[in-house]
Amino acid sequence: MESRIRNNYFVFVKTMGIIALAFVGAFSSLDDPSAGGVALLISAVFLFFAVMPETDAVRHKGKIWLLGEGIASVAALFLFPSIGLYYTAITYLDLVSGLPAPSYLGALYVLPLAWKFDLPIRYYFVVAILFIIIYYQHNKVIGWYEKTARDNLLEESRLKSDIEHTKVEHKDELYKSRLQHENELLEEKGRISQALHDKLGHSINGSLYKLEAAKVLIDKDPDKSGTILQEVIDNLRGSMDEIRVIIRNERPDKKRMALKSLQALLAECEEEYGIKTSLNISESDRAVPENIWEIILDNAFEAVTNALKYSGCDEINIDINILKEVVRATIKDNGKGAYNIEEGMGIQGMKSRVRKVKGYIDIDSVGGFTINMILPLTRGVQEEDNGSDKSSDS
Repeated sequence: MESRIRNNYFVFVKTMGIIALAFVGAFSSLDDPSAGGVALLISAVFLFFAVMPETDAVRHKGKIWLLGEGIASVAALFLFPSIGLYYTAITYLDLVSGLPAPSYLGALYVLPLAWKFDLPIRYYFVVAILFIIIYYQHNKVIGWYEKTARDNLLEESRLKSDIEHTKVEHKDELYKSRLQHENELLEEKGRISQALHDKLGHSINGSLYKLEAAKVLIDKDPDKSGTILQEVIDNLRGSMDEIRVIIRNERPDKKRMALKSLQALLAECEEEYGIKTSLNISESDRAVPENIWEIILDNAFEAVTNALKYSGCDEINIDINILKEVVRATIKDNGKGAYNIEEGMGIQGMKSRVRKVKGYIDIDSVGGFTINMILPLTRGVQEEDNGSDKSSDS
């Protein structure tokens, strides 16, 4: 009930005011019951036309309602001036409600009419001023607040749409950058395949021909066949040495590719978004397995993507410390942070990658967003070996 009155307070105030005025008119005519009944009837008609357009029950709030209100107020003015003056003031304010606020002061015309009808002017002055204040508050002050609220809501909706659009653009751009570096990796693998084909294709084909010849001569000329087989063995042994050299010289360096990708990612943040970045890596003789570099790279991309979407930062730092038994990687921004971290698919994915190698990840959102990862090197080697074993078994 209170909520309904609060949301429709103007209708409530207007209704209560007209009803009070109607009873004043009726009680002032107690010496003539028929006149009191007429006053109540006119007041009921006026109440109907004055209040109904303010409610949701009337869909088409046309001039017919204002016309009915005006006729009822004029009738009350001629029959019962004491309440008719109030009704005409209400009608006037309903008529000029859409005009500038100074026009509301025209309701004070009831003062000379009150003097003409020999009515107490001070009462009508007070009530007229009260009417003006109520209408001004409802139509101008609250109307301005409602318009401001609507404008703010539209602006908020537009900003949300822009933010969502920016998020998609950030994600697409970072995804394209990631694809570019992966294509470079594939190109290096393609060069390995081409080198193997160019250097070993002729040698292996020649060995096959010699084996076919040895197969034919094995019964007719065992000595010649043995010589051919030895040549094939020497040729294949040399080919194996060439394979080792090619793999050693041409195999893509995961560390180099990861660093190249991270550098390109941070360079993009500086060029596209004006964010200051830094990448610090402590050198060590300890080799870092490829799958550990993949975890660092994937989580760094995810962390930077989140920073661009949510943090509003102007600085991003990535520190990678290669120690004796572990690698410690930290991605930090100086954005607004968050009191509560909502773990979406991105954060869950980062944790899942770290846990696969029995590592540790900590996320701190105070004073910016910081992701600390501790990745064990021995576990990384084991995971990498297990993966290669499975590949070789298949």
